[in-house]
Amino acid sequence: MNSLQLSTAPLVRLLFAIGALSSLMLLALLNLIS
Repeated sequence: MNSLQLSTAPLVRLLFAIGALSSLMLLALLNLIS
């Protein structure tokens, strides 16, 4: 279980970073459109 958590932690962090970046880009696009 511990080794599984160690291998999935970077993946979760990568997904979280991608989600934050995409939401920021979406906000920037909305600001440009309006």
